Amino acid sequence: MRLKFSKLLSHIQPWGLNQRLIVSLSIPLMVIFCISCIWDYVVAKQTANSAHDVALADVVYDLEELIRKQPSLSNLNLAAESEAMILSNAPDKLYFSVRNTDGTTLLGDAALPVQSQVDHRIVTFLDGSYRQQPVRIAHHQIQLHDSDLLIQVVETIQKREQSSHKFLTAMVVPNLLVMLTVLLAVLWGVRKGLEPLHTLEKEIASRSVNDLRELELAQNPFELRPLLKRLNELFHLLRESNAIQQRFIADAAHQLRTPLAGLQTQIDLAVAEGIFGQHPARKENIEEATTRIEHLLSQLLSYARTESAMSLTDSFEQVRLADVIERSASMFIDRALAKQIDLGFEISEVHVSGLSWMLQEAIGNLIDNALRYTPEGSVVTVKCGILNGAAFLEVEDSGMGIPATELPTIFDRFHHIAGIDGSGCGLGLSIVKQIASVHNAEVEFQSRMPQGFSVRIVFHQRPMSLTKIDGMRASKIIF
Repeated sequence: MRLKFSKLLSHIQPWGLNQRLIVSLSIPLMVIFCISCIWDYVVAKQTANSAHDVALADVVYDLEELIRKQPSLSNLNLAAESEAMILSNAPDKLYFSVRNTDGTTLLGDAALPVQSQVDHRIVTFLDGSYRQQPVRIAHHQIQLHDSDLLIQVVETIQKREQSSHKFLTAMVVPNLLVMLTVLLAVLWGVRKGLEPLHTLEKEIASRSVNDLRELELAQNPFELRPLLKRLNELFHLLRESNAIQQRFIADAAHQLRTPLAGLQTQIDLAVAEGIFGQHPARKENIEEATTRIEHLLSQLLSYARTESAMSLTDSFEQVRLADVIERSASMFIDRALAKQIDLGFEISEVHVSGLSWMLQEAIGNLIDNALRYTPEGSVVTVKCGILNGAAFLEVEDSGMGIPATELPTIFDRFHHIAGIDGSGCGLGLSIVKQIASVHNAEVEFQSRMPQGFSVRIVFHQRPMSLTKIDGMRASKIIF
């Protein structure tokens, strides 16, 4: 049982500040409203009773006046008209009686309950019950012909209840409207008061995983500043840790290049001396391994530079995508021709805000992947332009494509696609993804098995200009 209860508690979500504030403010308002309704009911009932008691006292005085006109107490009698006038009180009913001091009924209804301890000076009122109905009783003691008489008038309370309800409605409805207005003001005030939290949440949510800039303290309420200060301290520690990691990667890559260059020199000397004359395959294997190590080091450096530049959005400038493609593609023309790949370009005049060297790195990685994994005699096309109102960079090839099962993981670092031969190190698309994040862009890809694959970087920013430039092929022009 305890285990089940613990599981139940684990599924209960804690209330947010919005719910806490609304409930904390609404409960006292509801309590105040209930107390106000009870008080209004008491006041309404007292007000209705006071007004109707005056009318009931008038009936008592009218009856007293009629009795005083009687010649003697032995034969008290009222004219039918007078009695009808006294008893006319629709929708309520009136009952009356006149008794002497020994309780004998001289006039009226003898079944009325006898009241005692009556003040001689005023009409006295009290609540009671008669003929199984709640009633209001008025009694008054007078002296007539040297005798004490008790006049008693009983009235049902239907009119009093109607009046009480009217008074109560007149009091409660405005209170209810006021309370609803206050609740709406509370909801608006809570929402308005929590806007800095929503703004802060949106700012943090809009950041990338490597955007560790300090949060502004002056623009936020002072209650949040201690928390933001601690977050800024954490961001500072993370920036230092990240910088140490990036320096280590960069330093390691640079340090490895020195022995790698020495290794390449020794291989060249060995080839010149004919050491591999009888084993040409061994020479090719060594050169291929050296090339792969050099490519890995280059990618590690690119990855380190990209990660360290994740927060350099303040350094953005207007970049012409055609220039980015030109500088990047010029390094791959020879590789394309050597592999008999038709490397073409479909370029439009468009500008985006960003870092030129990073965009050049991104398109270079996409072209490198396309040439690396596309078989001889294929077609690779590099494009830039505007699609659906957004600027884009794209590399499309006519290779074998990527299986659908591999698509969710193609951006993972050091990921190699099963069944596809290649000498890549698995960092190219990860670098492209990071560069796209820096530029608030999205990477889209489309695989058409068994032939065709394209990767497109879509920039979610307003493009600057667009002019179509004729398509060009690598076999016809070299940048």
